[in-house]
Amino acid sequence: MTDHTDPAMPAVQQLTAQKGLHPEYCSGFSLVEALVVLAIVAVLSAVSGTTLLGLLPEASMNRATRTIVSMCRHARFEAIKRNEQIRLQCDKGQNTCEVRIKKDNSLLRRFNLTELKHQHFLEKSYTTHFNDRGRASMAGTIIIHNSAGLSRSVIVRPSGSVVTE
Repeated sequence: MTDHTDPAMPAVQQLTAQKGLHPEYCSGFSLVEALVVLAIVAVLSAVSGTTLLGLLPEASMNRATRTIVSMCRHARFEAIKRNEQIRLQCDKGQNTCEVRIKKDNSLLRRFNLTELKHQHFLEKSYTTHFNDRGRASMAGTIIIHNSAGLSRSVIVRPSGSVVTE
């Protein structure tokens, strides 16, 4: 093999020439190959995009449910920590859930379901108080619906534990 070190030749061409690769024999992808790859990517993107859009209402419902469960647990832990009653109130009319200190009505946490996408709403109002031992004064179920027809239940037990269905 001959040594191609022509100073007028660019460095990349010198390197390919030294390895026996001549630019006239090397070629990239053809236009047809590039268009086929782009078409495949476009089809896969369209399919996955529509699938993801279908999952958004369920993801939003899960978020609302997790937030209300978190608020119930927060109210319980605050009652134990502060050694006083804490009120959890879910109001159907305002479509909100609030955690407040019972004796002075101070707001600790608020969640407005109307701020979420897919129009979440409470089926009915519910209020309970957690005592200094973390027990709920009234067991009950908080039912959440959304515009996509999904619903979830958050169950508050007399022991103060919270589960979802």
